[in-house]
Amino acid sequence: MITEVLLDTVEDVLKILPFLFMTYLLLEWLEQKTEHRFQQILEKQQKLEPLYGALLGLFPSCGLSGAAGTLFATGMIQAGTLAAVYLSTSDEMLAIMISSKALPGVYLPILAVKFLVGTGAGYLASLFMKRHGADIGTFCEREHDDHSHGVLYSALQHTLQITAWLFVITLLFNFIIELIGLDHIRYFIEIHANSSVLVSTLAGMIPSCASSIVLTRMYLDGMLSFAAVTAGLLANAGTGMMVLFRVNPNHKENLQIISYVWMVSLVSGYLLQWILG
Repeated sequence: MITEVLLDTVEDVLKILPFLFMTYLLLEWLEQKTEHRFQQILEKQQKLEPLYGALLGLFPSCGLSGAAGTLFATGMIQAGTLAAVYLSTSDEMLAIMISSKALPGVYLPILAVKFLVGTGAGYLASLFMKRHGADIGTFCEREHDDHSHGVLYSALQHTLQITAWLFVITLLFNFIIELIGLDHIRYFIEIHANSSVLVSTLAGMIPSCASSIVLTRMYLDGMLSFAAVTAGLLANAGTGMMVLFRVNPNHKENLQIISYVWMVSLVSGYLLQWILG
């Protein structure tokens, strides 16, 4: 069991590693070369940010949600954009659907709902969540960044720091999931069929690739309705939320964003359930 959990954890972390490195490489280059010019360009694009976030979230990778958390911590994107990324991120869902030879008509409606909900909720959050006040320089100071060795070294340093922390936390969650057992999680969702939307969102909030795998498999097996699986996948952002807590010291703000994502997922699920009967 220990070997399996370690291998799963290494696999989960390796998936996000390239995205974190590219994000930090970009941030270091911007901080050292462009000063505040790029941030001024982003501020002019505020009206389109949630739309861009929802579109990027659809890309089949759990690494983008972690990268988005880092961009938020530097003040480069707003809370609404981060929420849009979290809601539209499909994590392992699309890969499982395609590998299972599911027809496009099975997964495209889920992606469409996630994009629409992510975009709408992102714009709504932008109205009442204040724009993050941090900047790249403050972030680098907080992370004790050393610029004396160049951009590449600083980016690698950041990436290794976050990866080490992420590995430990992911390992802990994977051990807990292994001890509980995926079959028990499936069974728990199955016996609470009348509350499947609520239970699916709670399962989706587990910061692990395992949650999206369980939800997708149960949907393909006919054990979850479209409303329930969509609600659960809306709530699931892979390891992205763990990265947010590591890079953003304002945990009250983090909890506000995560609570908002869960509430939107739950309400969307119940609305779909009511519409589809």
